[in-house]
Amino acid sequence: MSTDHTNTITEPAQPAPEQAVPTIGVFDSGIGGFTVAGAILNRRPDVNLVYFGDTLNMPYGGRSLEQLARFARNSIEFLLAQGMDILAVGCNASNSALGQGELKSFGVPAYDLVSSTVEHLRSITAPPAKLGLVATQAAIRSGYWERKLIEVLPETQIIPVAAPEFVPLIEAAQQSDRANLAAVEKHLKPLVDDGVTVIVHGCTHYPLLQPYMEQLFPDLAYLDPAVCLAEKLVGSIAPPRTAAPRGAIRLFSSLPSSAFYGTAERVFGRPARNLTKMYIVNPHED
Repeated sequence: MSTDHTNTITEPAQPAPEQAVPTIGVFDSGIGGFTVAGAILNRRPDVNLVYFGDTLNMPYGGRSLEQLARFARNSIEFLLAQGMDILAVGCNASNSALGQGELKSFGVPAYDLVSSTVEHLRSITAPPAKLGLVATQAAIRSGYWERKLIEVLPETQIIPVAAPEFVPLIEAAQQSDRANLAAVEKHLKPLVDDGVTVIVHGCTHYPLLQPYMEQLFPDLAYLDPAVCLAEKLVGSIAPPRTAAPRGAIRLFSSLPSSAFYGTAERVFGRPARNLTKMYIVNPHED
């Protein structure tokens, strides 16, 4: 009885292909979205970033929701053309104009400030009695933030406050400590006097004023939606398989300024001028 022996050559196992590093797209009216971009890169420095700041039309806070929605759609389309894989909304005013439904219609995963913060607040065990929402005029006027906060914190009194001076102060080429402190005291002191214990930054620019807020009101707790968004986004993508180099950063601004360059350098720890290109996505509107 004969037995056929078949020699089987076993190929060496091939390592599984590594997950492609995604490109995160962030847009804002100016430099406020750098707080979102920085929070993402602090957690995942290997991802690629493309950022658009519509400085030509800054500030967004006094604009209509129709304008904001149009600007946001154009900015998102621009980021898609730049190879964006995941959208991170870096502007609260735009977030108030475009809800989750429309954000999802662009065909890429979309993370926004409001829903990320609401999801975070669902997990807290001891909601505050009074919460201050400090935001731009447009965000307050839309009522979007306030409605979402009330849904998740029905027993908490939400006190919305518009702070229109904050963004121009932050975007100024030469910031004034005295002016910053005066504006912070003007808008936050009435909240503190009313018993507010937690402040939600309803604009991504506002965390850039938090050192002044803490100087005047050290007992307040400050909730930064940029951090909520970053944690949710980073938790949704595959971890790096190996020690990866820092990702590529591309910056676009419709009107680059010294504040734009300076803030980017502080947030990213890299020279910003050679990373930045001027590009007008939305023509100037009064």
